[in-house]
Amino acid sequence: MKASKTELDNFTKLLVGLIAQADNIEAICYALNRLTLTELEKVKTYFSGSGTRVAFIRQSEIIIGTFVSGMMIFIYNMYQTNFFMSTFSEFLFVYCLLSFIRLFFARKPIRQHVKLAYNRAKFDRIVSLADIILNSRYEKELQNTVDKFVSTGNSERKSQEAHFLENI
Repeated sequence: MKASKTELDNFTKLLVGLIAQADNIEAICYALNRLTLTELEKVKTYFSGSGTRVAFIRQSEIIIGTFVSGMMIFIYNMYQTNFFMSTFSEFLFVYCLLSFIRLFFARKPIRQHVKLAYNRAKFDRIVSLADIILNSRYEKELQNTVDKFVSTGNSERKSQEAHFLENI
């Protein structure tokens, strides 16, 4: 399902406004209450993203790669005379270097994910408030549906009782 450019622009403006108001809980509540049900679901879905996990994975790759590279340099210097160990350590060292190079060509820059992790508290606040509002709206929708069902059932019952009384 492809969204039009105007829809994306409007959604971007909405998200920027919510992020700007994220420190003021009353302003967020007011802004989220004004949204329609589908817009509220989109906002909750967007802010429930996994940016912090991606940044953590990248950070762990850097730390592990640094440790393994340093260890390989030590092993290579220690076992230079042994052909198999030196060859193995050279291949492992090249693999570590290639994993670092791959980080520079990653599709999503680390800096943006670190910024996302920094703003995660704001996003979590927006998600929790959106979840509360969605739950209350879902309860209202469910209650309206139940009321319609009950009122339809009562009118049918009354007509059946009237028909029964006429036949007596």
